[in-house]
Amino acid sequence: MEPSKNFLLLIGIYCVTLVREVHSECCSSYAEINFRMENGSCDMVGGTGDSICDVSICADGMAKTSAFCGQGACNIFGCNCDGGCRTGDWSRSFKQRNKNYGIDVLTVSWTPFPM
Repeated sequence: MEPSKNFLLLIGIYCVTLVREVHSECCSSYAEINFRMENGSCDMVGGTGDSICDVSICADGMAKTSAFCGQGACNIFGCNCDGGCRTGDWSRSFKQRNKNYGIDVLTVSWTPFPM
């Protein structure tokens, strides 16, 4: 006995409704900041340099300490990170977090530009 076309159609519709759209947020963007400090040294905020400092930061204003800017572990492409991506307002978050150091941001460039 062969299944009816209507039965197969219903099975197909049921299967399609089980499939959901998949989005995988990637956390590969970061900002490179060039700045000066009134107080302290570059390494106190995760940077390098002497009178002019450089640091790579994530959106939350924290120095980038791993390959990606995820809250937790990410896959090898920097996507599907545990807890999602670190969020914030980039250089503003950096200045706010480090306000006691009197930071003057000179330049900011993104790799790749955040969406």
